[in-house]
Amino acid sequence: MKWKIREMLEANNITAYRLWKDSGLAQQTVYTLAQNKGDRVDLNTLSTVITTLERLTHRRVELADVLEVVRNA
Repeated sequence: MKWKIREMLEANNITAYRLWKDSGLAQQTVYTLAQNKGDRVDLNTLSTVITTLERLTHRRVELADVLEVVRNA
Protein backbone atom coordinates (compact mmCIF):
# COMPACT_ATOMS: atom_id res chain seq x y z
CA MET A 1 0.00 0.00 0.00
CA LYS A 2 1.13 3.52 -0.71
CA TRP A 3 -0.24 6.63 0.95
CA LYS A 4 -1.27 9.37 -1.47
CA ILE A 5 -2.03 12.03 1.13
CA ARG A 6 0.90 14.23 0.10
CA GLU A 7 -0.29 14.23 -3.51
CA MET A 8 -3.81 15.05 -2.35
CA LEU A 9 -2.55 17.92 -0.21
CA GLU A 10 -0.32 19.34 -2.96
CA ALA A 11 -3.05 19.10 -5.60
CA ASN A 12 -5.34 21.15 -3.37
CA ASN A 13 -2.76 23.61 -1.96
CA ILE A 14 -3.23 22.29 1.58
CA THR A 15 -0.36 21.87 4.00
CA ALA A 16 0.16 18.92 6.32
CA TYR A 17 0.06 21.51 9.10
CA ARG A 18 -3.46 22.54 8.07
CA LEU A 19 -4.60 18.91 7.88
CA TRP A 20 -3.14 18.31 11.34
CA LYS A 21 -4.77 21.39 12.88
CA ASP A 22 -8.17 20.85 11.27
CA SER A 23 -8.30 17.09 11.92
CA GLY A 24 -7.40 17.08 15.60
CA LEU A 25 -5.19 14.05 15.01
CA ALA A 26 -1.75 13.73 16.56
CA GLN A 27 0.84 15.80 14.72
CA GLN A 28 3.15 12.81 14.28
CA THR A 29 0.33 10.76 12.75
CA VAL A 30 -0.47 13.34 10.09
CA TYR A 31 3.15 14.02 9.18
CA THR A 32 3.96 10.29 9.03
CA LEU A 33 1.07 9.67 6.64
CA ALA A 34 1.89 12.75 4.55
CA GLN A 35 5.45 11.46 4.14
CA ASN A 36 4.19 8.03 3.04
CA LYS A 37 5.93 6.42 6.00
CA GLY A 38 2.89 4.94 7.72
CA ASP A 39 2.64 1.17 7.51
CA ARG A 40 -0.70 0.92 9.31
CA VAL A 41 -3.54 3.14 10.34
CA ASP A 42 -6.53 2.94 12.61
CA LEU A 43 -9.84 3.03 10.75
CA ASN A 44 -10.97 5.98 12.86
CA THR A 45 -7.82 7.86 11.83
CA LEU A 46 -8.46 7.07 8.17
CA SER A 47 -12.04 8.25 8.51
CA THR A 48 -10.90 11.47 10.16
CA VAL A 49 -8.35 12.14 7.41
CA ILE A 50 -10.93 11.60 4.67
CA THR A 51 -13.60 13.67 6.42
CA THR A 52 -11.16 16.51 7.05
CA LEU A 53 -9.94 16.46 3.44
CA GLU A 54 -13.54 16.62 2.26
CA ARG A 55 -14.10 19.69 4.43
CA LEU A 56 -10.92 21.35 3.19
CA THR A 57 -11.40 20.54 -0.51
CA HIS A 58 -15.19 20.90 -0.62
CA ARG A 59 -15.44 17.66 -2.59
CA ARG A 60 -15.98 13.98 -1.96
CA VAL A 61 -12.79 12.09 -1.12
CA GLU A 62 -12.64 8.37 -1.83
CA LEU A 63 -10.36 5.79 -0.25
CA ALA A 64 -8.47 5.53 -3.55
CA ASP A 65 -7.67 9.25 -3.29
CA VAL A 66 -5.54 8.63 -0.20
CA LEU A 67 -4.40 5.00 -0.58
CA GLU A 68 -3.05 3.07 -3.55
CA VAL A 69 -2.52 -0.65 -3.83
CA VAL A 70 0.99 -1.41 -5.06
CA ARG A 71 1.41 -4.88 -6.48
CA ASN A 72 4.79 -6.49 -7.05
CA ALA A 73 4.83 -7.91 -10.56
